[in-house]
Amino acid sequence: MKTKFAKQVLPVAVFVLAIAGAFTTNAMTERSKTAAPIQGYLKLNEQGNSCEQQDDECSTVNNGVVCTVDLNPSGAQLFGKNSAGDCVRTIYHP
Repeated sequence: MKTKFAKQVLPVAVFVLAIAGAFTTNAMTERSKTAAPIQGYLKLNEQGNSCEQQDDECSTVNNGVVCTVDLNPSGAQLFGKNSAGDCVRTIYHP
């Protein structure tokens, strides 16, 4: 009786685990695409067309905390470059 039950239930359980693993892997891959690090730049003028590259890497994912120099809350705000190369894009703490 036990072997008959195991023969019927075990393949279904393995299938369910495989499906769950596939969805988890896909979700992790999608999350890593959206949270790719982005280089932080310090604005040297108000227009943002002159900026200086910093060693800090930030994120484009809005978590409510803007990226700053050395990731210090009291540090100067860092920006990301837009398609024109100006430092005007708001970026966030990773």
